[in-house]
Amino acid sequence: MKRVLVVMALAAAFSAHAQEKIRLGWIAAVSGPLNLVGAEQRRGFDIAMEHLGSRLGGVPIELVTGDSKGNPGATVQELSRLLEKDRVDLITGLSLSNEILAAIKPITDAKVFFVGANGGPALAAGEGCSPYYFNASFQNEQLTEGTGAYMSQKGVKKLYLIGMDYEAGHEHSNAARKGYKGEVVAHVFTPLAQVDFASDIAKIRASGADAVWAFYPGGPGIAFTRQWAQAGLQGKIPLFSNVALSEPLVFAAQGKTAIGITVTGNYFAALDNPENKKFVDSFRANFNRDPAGYAAMQYDAVMLLDAAVREVKGNIKNQDAFRAALRKANFKSVRGPFRFNTNHQPIQNSYVGMVEARGDGSLYIKPLGTLLENSRDAFAERCPMKW
Repeated sequence: MKRVLVVMALAAAFSAHAQEKIRLGWIAAVSGPLNLVGAEQRRGFDIAMEHLGSRLGGVPIELVTGDSKGNPGATVQELSRLLEKDRVDLITGLSLSNEILAAIKPITDAKVFFVGANGGPALAAGEGCSPYYFNASFQNEQLTEGTGAYMSQKGVKKLYLIGMDYEAGHEHSNAARKGYKGEVVAHVFTPLAQVDFASDIAKIRASGADAVWAFYPGGPGIAFTRQWAQAGLQGKIPLFSNVALSEPLVFAAQGKTAIGITVTGNYFAALDNPENKKFVDSFRANFNRDPAGYAAMQYDAVMLLDAAVREVKGNIKNQDAFRAALRKANFKSVRGPFRFNTNHQPIQNSYVGMVEARGDGSLYIKPLGTLLENSRDAFAERCPMKW
């Protein structure tokens, strides 16, 4: 009898601290020019929930969703609803770097933890870092850093850089210049929603460049690669990028126009580890294709949350303990080695690959090697947080 009473008392003590359910906010660009990205993130989220039984650390979740629409104003508006009206306990997602910059103040003021699933602007890694923001995807430069040296090794003498005119476009293309030894003949930015690149491609042709590095995620990337091929430049001028330009999310729309593009990134579906095999198998079973990095990063973001909630036995109200649990990153990432730097940005590997066709004609990114091991961002020393 005494043992039963002790067990009951322990159970009562646990329930007093652990939540009966967690109100989880998921927000991404479901609409807008980069809605393809948000849709792929949701697929990764759904696979994670399938694997976890719609629980985090064993605690059932109540899901509340938001549409950031690919712009900062909508991000702030939706976060306001999630935080003030829906009173979510945790938030994950977001699709663009400008959305993340808009989100930092609201989530910090509300003291609600946000685990980012795509993008990592420099300001959020440096002076604008927050004790409530953890980036489970990448600091922007990590997807591209090392590309410049790689292009030089491949004999590129004259490089043309082009990309979207927003934070990520600037940060990724600047990272592509680092380590490049040849001549940069142009460094051009185009409007976020632009999908007609005829004049830009004509300028590239006339520039004398012997390679191009381009940053166009989602729909604009589909348009760019199609028009690149239509202009007769596919296979004639090497096209480099990170996975934002060409990966499984857009393969069906790009078709053969994607073949031969060299990409860098922190995740390819062909990476060989048990966690990724499980994720890829489930994704293929549900969607009949390989997952894109957007899905993989969102999957990992949920797995990070799951590990942290389990670490604190469901007591996410103890914010110091929960923050420490998030910092541990005690989960197995689909991308391989993963841990956090002092600014809550990832320390991880980056890889290089090329878009190729399988025997059945389906496209995939063939890994060519590890570009950088245990890559750290360059902004941690500017972040005032100290562990």
